[in-house]
Amino acid sequence: MNYKKMKQTILLLLLVYAQAFSWAQTAMTLDEAEKTFLEKNLFLLAAQYNINVKEALIIQSKAYPNPVFSADLNVYDPDNDKFFHVNNTGQKVFQVEQLIVLGGKRKTEINMAKQNKILAEAEFADLLRNLKAQLHNYYFSINSEKIMIDNYQKQLEILDTIISAYKIQVDKGNFPMKDAIRLKSVYIKLNSNKSELAAQYNDNQKQMQLLLQSKQEILPVVNDNDFEKFIDLKSLNDLQNLAATNRPDLKMADESAILAAMNLKLQKRQAIPDIALNANYDQRGGAFNNQINAGISMPLPVFNANRGNVRAAEFDKKAMDLYAQEKKLEVELDVQQAWLNMQRSINEYNKVKELYNEDFEKVNTGMKQNFHLRNISILEFVDFVESFNESLSDFEEIKKQLAQSAAKINYVTATKIY
Repeated sequence: MNYKKMKQTILLLLLVYAQAFSWAQTAMTLDEAEKTFLEKNLFLLAAQYNINVKEALIIQSKAYPNPVFSADLNVYDPDNDKFFHVNNTGQKVFQVEQLIVLGGKRKTEINMAKQNKILAEAEFADLLRNLKAQLHNYYFSINSEKIMIDNYQKQLEILDTIISAYKIQVDKGNFPMKDAIRLKSVYIKLNSNKSELAAQYNDNQKQMQLLLQSKQEILPVVNDNDFEKFIDLKSLNDLQNLAATNRPDLKMADESAILAAMNLKLQKRQAIPDIALNANYDQRGGAFNNQINAGISMPLPVFNANRGNVRAAEFDKKAMDLYAQEKKLEVELDVQQAWLNMQRSINEYNKVKELYNEDFEKVNTGMKQNFHLRNISILEFVDFVESFNESLSDFEEIKKQLAQSAAKINYVTATKIY
């Protein structure tokens, strides 16, 4: 194989490898990630089934008790020495009994079943709220980490080239060994930082892939303009009102208190006895042949008036009322804290954005060129590299915190504000 054909083969293999690698990655905007999450997340699908369960239980609660049929047939007639003497001269009894539920118990049970469905819907909304918050946090963490990893990789490649060139000059005695060691030390530090960040990146990728039910690496599509939409902040009072209206966990607390009140009502009504109506046919066992009877039965609330269950339901209602009251304060404090953090994040972002501009990249490029031309010392170059990395890392951290603070505002208000 000549050189030209070998070159073409290598190029083809590189293109195939690049294409295969691209298949293992998926670039997504935040809106696209949310859409995929809503369609594929298994936790959400499972929680939806719980709502269906509660709907089925509403249907069941409306069902009235079935009538009870019983039959009493003769097995042995000692007077006539016959087995199963059940014909016209024998004996048999048939009875039908129907329970009549009194005191409004059935209606209360239906209302409780409906209330349980409302709670299931609130639980679903709360699960959705929590998973969405995780999605936003992982999305912007991955974006920030990828930018820093790519920056480290570029600088490591430059340092690797410089170190190789320095080694040649050190071997020739043109440069001191300490300069080469200093460059190697910077390389090792950068590589260590990159490895640590890559481990975090992989962990966050795993969690993101679980949320989206995807085996592909998620590549966030974020530009600087995306952060500008986070710098507008509603008033604290507006956010408090949104949270009071939309927070599913607050609704769960209120609806649980209502359910506890319904249960107390049911337990009190359980003390009201139900009655059972019956009708029976007795062929020869009664006072008359072919006798047809009707009857009624009911338990007497002498020994069990359901007092214990009533008292337990009273305590449960008091506890749920206190929990609902505590949850309201918790929501208000959640919103207040998120609002303060958002204010701080906006202020930090605006300040750093003024300082960190295109001048940083220009100086970064200029420092590399000047170092190659030996216009600056190795100490100056190394100090700049370290300072540049710290500045970039800090800026990316502030942008990430801004995005996550915005996600927190969405979370505490249960409203898509950002």
